[in-house]
Amino acid sequence: MTLPKGYGTGGRKEGGGRDEYEKMIGHRVESSFWRRIYIFGFALCWAATAGGVYVGVTIYPWAYPLPSGLYALSVLTVIEALGFLFIIKITGEKLHRP
Repeated sequence: MTLPKGYGTGGRKEGGGRDEYEKMIGHRVESSFWRRIYIFGFALCWAATAGGVYVGVTIYPWAYPLPSGLYALSVLTVIEALGFLFIIKITGEKLHRP
């Protein structure tokens, strides 16, 4: 298989080694900057969820009573937290080399 331009050694058509394929695929997140971005994104996602529940409970109380809104907020918080933990786990995995 031929690697894209910029990968491979000396322009050979045979393809590169394992390191070059891993370089082409990508790297794990090692920078704390990206972790901060994920945390900030999770906080914004939760704030949007809480804001939607707040609007539903205050503007439409006949359709969304307070206990129903609190239940929805708690369930959605758990779902968002599981997604956030999955993202952090995946980005923090080390590269496996047999």
